[in-house]
Amino acid sequence: MNKIEKAELLRKITEAGIRPSIQRLEILEFVSTSKSHPTAEEIYTFVHRNNPTLSRTTVFNNLKLLAEKGLVNDINISPDSTRYDSTLPLPHAHFICRECKKIFDIPLDMSALTAPANFCCDNVNVYFKGICPDCSEIVNDDSITK
Repeated sequence: MNKIEKAELLRKITEAGIRPSIQRLEILEFVSTSKSHPTAEEIYTFVHRNNPTLSRTTVFNNLKLLAEKGLVNDINISPDSTRYDSTLPLPHAHFICRECKKIFDIPLDMSALTAPANFCCDNVNVYFKGICPDCSEIVNDDSITK
């Protein structure tokens, strides 16, 4: 990530009313550039490499704060753990493959999704579950050979 992008992340942190810190910037940078929808543990492992004194609690608390302020999206798509995704790209849905467990970003026009009258909605998550194209080929190949 170049300095312009880091400056953008720093601006977003400040605009959200969060006191900037190196740890928060690194956590937000990792989530913003990750394509794997990492868990808190994966984020901790990555950030801990550059900050060996950083605790898991600090990472978990900062993820919670960043999610509350709308800078990251906490995705509860999998029963084993919460995943994190950037809120910076255009709104999108997610697809989780039942075979390989990968989570994919799926383009989706979210403008048609609205909360019922008198409800104040601050987050929308749409996800699909099924078999991804790669696993579908494997499943179909297995059924042919049987």
